[in-house]
Amino acid sequence: MTSPASKKLSYWLVFQNDCLLIAKNDTAHKLLTASAINELIAAFSRQHLLAQFDDFDIYCAELATESSLPQSIDPIPFRKALESLGTDWYSIAAKARAIINWDKNHQYCGRCGHPTELKTGAFERHCPACSLVFYPRISPSIIVLIQKGDHILMARSHHFLPGVYGLIAGFVEAGENVEEAVHREVKEEVGIEIKNLRYFGSQAWPFPDSLMIAFTAEYAAGDLMINPSEIEEAGWYHIDHLPGRPSSSISIARKLINHFIEQQKGKSPV
Repeated sequence: MTSPASKKLSYWLVFQNDCLLIAKNDTAHKLLTASAINELIAAFSRQHLLAQFDDFDIYCAELATESSLPQSIDPIPFRKALESLGTDWYSIAAKARAIINWDKNHQYCGRCGHPTELKTGAFERHCPACSLVFYPRISPSIIVLIQKGDHILMARSHHFLPGVYGLIAGFVEAGENVEEAVHREVKEEVGIEIKNLRYFGSQAWPFPDSLMIAFTAEYAAGDLMINPSEIEEAGWYHIDHLPGRPSSSISIARKLINHFIEQQKGKSPV
């Protein structure tokens, strides 16, 4: 467990259950400061130093579930909190969530059951009995926007909110490269072939530990054949009549869709 410096300014990303604790004040980012956590720190189940800068340090911590909060602090669902923090703090918040989950999930060795130990100065837990090492988990995933003229393929998964559609996405399987994963996921979920696959960008997506690798592609052949175990509904949608899009403006799915609209219309979407 890493302790904060006594005098240097510090910001804290403190989690309780599925919420990030946010200060009720008018600062731009609303992260907790050292003074705000004084009455909470004794109830931290874990804490880690995330980053150091010339003027301040950043820590993450987990607060015990049963701990009560002072009136100056709000528990905000993490997905909503990411939106309020904005792009400047997105990466560090995603990292904080990943570190907390990693530390909590690897207290014991998955091979021999012995308690693991934290390596000082590194995000690494190791087993002193069998030497197995545990690092923060990263699950590579693909997401692809498929274009057919001025239409794009949008689909609904069973777990989406009502009325919301997204893009074809899925995890990379063992032995695959990411390009193979895109073609496989598209074929498995909607039964079509694609061509002209192009890399778009990537994003850490901490729900719970994905690294989203985004592509664009063009329709090549086949009729839509929805796999009901994967997809609830899918169809080709004109850019002027798109269904409900992912609400998160910071998600790479939304960025892919917005980028396509900008290309087609030559202007920023409303």
